[in-house]
Amino acid sequence: MTITGEWIEGWISRMEAYTTAFTAQFEGQFGYPPDENFVARAAAPDPAVLDALADADAVPQDLVSFYRKVDEVCLPDLEAGFFIHHASQTLDGIRGELPTRITGSRDDSVVVFGSDGGGALYALSGTDGSTVYRLPPSRVEDGVYTEGAIPCEIVAPALADHLAALEAELARQINPAV
Repeated sequence: MTITGEWIEGWISRMEAYTTAFTAQFEGQFGYPPDENFVARAAAPDPAVLDALADADAVPQDLVSFYRKVDEVCLPDLEAGFFIHHASQTLDGIRGELPTRITGSRDDSVVVFGSDGGGALYALSGTDGSTVYRLPPSRVEDGVYTEGAIPCEIVAPALADHLAALEAELARQINPAV
């Protein structure tokens, strides 16, 4: 599935509603206050950053389309935490601040766009432009992520599928009885 403006607008609206409900019931379920959980719309995306992402080698168009509508996703209380970085952080990553290649059971160029609260990174394949990897904490040297004892895994065949799975997980966490 390709990310379109209409699809992402629907996703944002549903995620905003789920995030509000999740945060409102969090303390009642877990006994302590939640952190700040949100999906931030891109009110005024930086055209220079988006143009640089669109022009960079191996950056999937779906990720650029996503960043045209979404600034960031911050869900520290969902499981171990889940975050989609700002477009500028993703751009800094492809410029060398984050891994741009993975080696081990898979060998691929990647674009890191997110992380979780346990130190894992989420990345899109630079080869096929759609596969979403979860890279557990491991050694990174000169922009190359080398698999450790826990191999990287494919979590979705495409970014839209990954976002839909995130939405489904957040929806499952909402307790309708609260």
